Amino acid sequence: MSKDTTQAASQTADPVYTAAELAKASENVFGVSPDITTAALRMANIQVATIAQAEMIVKEFANKEVK
Repeated sequence: MSKDTTQAASQTADPVYTAAELAKASENVFGVSPDITTAALRMANIQVATIAQAEMIVKEFANKEVK
């Protein structure tokens, strides 16, 4: 893989955010409270993620059946 190809691939990759950044924006991005986002990411042991990855984790956590 050439240097140009590697740079192009990195520039098109989705941005990665910290758990704190995702929690802060959670009401606007995921439609849930920051507490839910924080708990979901902690349970999944995630410290950094893309929006798509975090959304999947948060939705799965928020829809989990309580026993």
